[in-house]
Amino acid sequence: MDSIYLDHAAATPVRPEVRACVSEALVHLGGNASGGHLWGRQARAALEEARERVAGVLHTRRERVRFVSGGTESINLAILGRVDWARQQGKTPIRLIRSAIEHSAVQNSMESARLDGAGVEVLPVQPNGHVSLPEDDELRSGQILLTSIQWVNQETGLILPVREIAERCRVAGVPLHVDAVQAVGKIPVRLDDTPIDFLSISGHKLGGPRSTGVLIVSDEVEVRPRLFGGGQEGGLRPGTEDVAGAVGFTLGLELSAGAEGEAARLTSLRQRLEDDLAASIPGLKIHCQEGSRAPHISNFGVPGLAKDVLVGALDLEGIGVSAGSACRSGSTSTSPVLRALYSTDAERFAPMRLSLGWSTTAEEVDDATRRIPPIIARIRSTT
Repeated sequence: MDSIYLDHAAATPVRPEVRACVSEALVHLGGNASGGHLWGRQARAALEEARERVAGVLHTRRERVRFVSGGTESINLAILGRVDWARQQGKTPIRLIRSAIEHSAVQNSMESARLDGAGVEVLPVQPNGHVSLPEDDELRSGQILLTSIQWVNQETGLILPVREIAERCRVAGVPLHVDAVQAVGKIPVRLDDTPIDFLSISGHKLGGPRSTGVLIVSDEVEVRPRLFGGGQEGGLRPGTEDVAGAVGFTLGLELSAGAEGEAARLTSLRQRLEDDLAASIPGLKIHCQEGSRAPHISNFGVPGLAKDVLVGALDLEGIGVSAGSACRSGSTSTSPVLRALYSTDAERFAPMRLSLGWSTTAEEVDDATRRIPPIIARIRSTT
């Protein structure tokens, strides 16, 4: 029996081209990029070329690109680095805004700031993607230090109206951070037509190496480093640069963003997955079906099952799925994202997130839709 991996939203396999690229960089770019000798200059040249290429994909300036260790660091640096700057300037009160369905990296960063006295406002989100942003007069009050809105939700694939929110924030003078970890490479992301101050991306969602990522930083909004040491990455992220990681991240980004027809292919596979499972599993709910969704994520609600049994049962049968964000792995409580979207109705369903990626085939999708319904029926019959 073949195994089927359907958890690409948690981590997608490293692309073969990226593996080869990183391996070559580890062999030939062994110098410290801050060094003044030949080996250092070679490493620095590769790092700056990677920065230029990232900027090209995102349609922004290379000076805005900061290489970091992944999405979590990128998000923490944007939010808490902004808070640290405000405190250093003596700005009070500090007020932060986020949506109700943000990743835990955003939620926990803001909770840390709240425990230190910051005010945090949580904006309701509807299953169709509507975000209840404050009125324009409130946005223009000058009291909001930062707003953080994700582009694509990590559990449901729901696309939030980031371009509209970005325009309103820019007009009101409110700095905006966008978690684009699940968006880049899946939907169009261009910073020349969307005014975003901070953008977070993670390499392992793109077929790049683990522990790589980027923070895009505005020229106009101040932020302090969270680490201290050297002056690397414009002084914002000190430490010897991971040149091999940066060039691997860059290639993964280019391959994901430049794959012609990939979004259409994944959308077709996702629709096939949803249609076949809905026809075979009584009462199946497809979360956020009423909104616009990224092509690679389907989140199902399965009635009549305990929340903690389905993922394990599928794993025993060689099918890799999740109950939601990988950061909530092992949790048996209802997802805060689904609770925020569906209130108490979310309690009635066991969640099952199936996510697709560059290596997913039509044969795997067909095999999954054939094997999953009998497993669910068997669990139901024994509980």
